[in-house]
Amino acid sequence: MTASGIRPVWDVHAHYLPEAAIGEMGDGQVRVTTDTVNGVANSITVNGMAVGATVEQLANIDGIVLSTERAGIDRRVLSPPPFTYRYWDDSENSLRLSRLLNDATAEAVASDPSRFLGLATVPLQDTDLAIAELRRARDELGLSGVTLGTNVAGRNVSDPERLPFLTAVAEAGMPVLIHPDFVPNPRIGGYYLINLIGMPVESAITMANMIFSGLFKVLPDLRVCFMHGGGMAPYVFGRWDKGWEVRPESRGDIERKPTDYLDNIFCDTLTHSPVALAYLIEVLGEANVVIGTDLPFDVEDPDPRAHLRTAPRLTPGQIEIIETVSPVRWLTGEDPE
Repeated sequence: MTASGIRPVWDVHAHYLPEAAIGEMGDGQVRVTTDTVNGVANSITVNGMAVGATVEQLANIDGIVLSTERAGIDRRVLSPPPFTYRYWDDSENSLRLSRLLNDATAEAVASDPSRFLGLATVPLQDTDLAIAELRRARDELGLSGVTLGTNVAGRNVSDPERLPFLTAVAEAGMPVLIHPDFVPNPRIGGYYLINLIGMPVESAITMANMIFSGLFKVLPDLRVCFMHGGGMAPYVFGRWDKGWEVRPESRGDIERKPTDYLDNIFCDTLTHSPVALAYLIEVLGEANVVIGTDLPFDVEDPDPRAHLRTAPRLTPGQIEIIETVSPVRWLTGEDPE
């Protein structure tokens, strides 16, 4: 019997990181280390900033299983956390880390394949290496999709040089999970605003560029899921459409208004606000909203199904679609039987 009693309940936004990866990220532009933070040993830090998770929380697959059961989740999609997107680094270094992460994710999935699916990571700054690693992850490791960051050494995921890679993803029928990066900015340097404001803005920038660039016109079957409820994006959809109506530069690469391309966009439920979640579902539609928890970070939603049920105006049918149907649509392009 599944948690919903009918189809499996999914969480598409859960993180896994093998302990061996920490030693590969200790230098460079983004330095990942461990420290004791507020009395908690082995806390992961990025350039000295605690990220709200320990090595054990990210690497202990038994702990991930227990948290999955507590949350009433049947199936979880595992992906590495965003500080592993080292697109600024030498591409061969990035490839080595990607291979380590992908091998470890595949092992985690193999430990409980009825519960877990895994997403690959790639050295996105090098198109040829990225395509080769994508194919290895799919064909040799059995990973189900790919996770990408939002900041490709200061450039966009949707820039023309990334089109061959995204075409390979679409041709393979694989889903894309977009997770925002930590992008340094002194104006959001305090109060953890680099996450609380910076990450939601990063998601909006990436979604907007994907839509306005005409990416989904070129790749109509590409399925892209954004974390944290889509960040700031859903709350400015109307502004995007208005800009398209009145500004010729906004119409340069798309013939229809931006919101006509939302069929390609999925967002998770991690809004931390019932009212915001209800609005997200209204503007995007329940068929394109999926549960996401951000396990095991301190901003995690540990009871996402209860959170979903606090959103006003939702019907039981909508809840069932979000929990069990939409994630399969994102993963496979088809509704479950």
